[in-house]
Amino acid sequence: MIIQYQHARRCIAACLITPENTNRLATAAIADLERRRDDPASRPLVREDARRSIETIQTFQRSVNALDLRNVRFVAAPANPNPLLIHGVEVSVFPDALAFTNHRDGDRIGQLFVRCAIGGEGDAAENRRADANQHLATIAHMHAVENLAGRGTPHSPTSVVVDVMRERAYRGPVSTTLRVRNIEAACRMISAIWPDV
Repeated sequence: MIIQYQHARRCIAACLITPENTNRLATAAIADLERRRDDPASRPLVREDARRSIETIQTFQRSVNALDLRNVRFVAAPANPNPLLIHGVEVSVFPDALAFTNHRDGDRIGQLFVRCAIGGEGDAAENRRADANQHLATIAHMHAVENLAGRGTPHSPTSVVVDVMRERAYRGPVSTTLRVRNIEAACRMISAIWPDV
């Protein structure tokens, strides 16, 4: 098994970290993915992932300006981030980059997640996806509060989820109270149901 879209996510994060190199990075990534896609020795899943990743990178190139991320500076994320512990549930959080915005009182910090999956069609699917992206941005903020306060002031709207295939960027909510409460309630339920290992 392979993790789908990992090449696309890595490329897109690198483009956001060094926007002046976007064309060079995207061209190199697409060339590598075309080799994987066209290599008869590649497994079908590898070829299909390469094809989808190429489409994803090309979509990102077309839509990056519309994402309105000019006021956010991205840097490489730590290689082995600490998990987030919520009411006895350990949540792995692997951001694609760290995000910073400048304010009069200093840097504010959040995290970037790049989502590439196509997903289902229809209003209900779109609403579920938007809600999931907002929850992910909230988890990114919670993780920043626990682990990144030494690098800036954790700030929910500085955390960003880029839904590449929908050409949208979701910022963390200004008020996280309700979403944090929902996430904590879900983790309490999981902790109560799952046996201790």
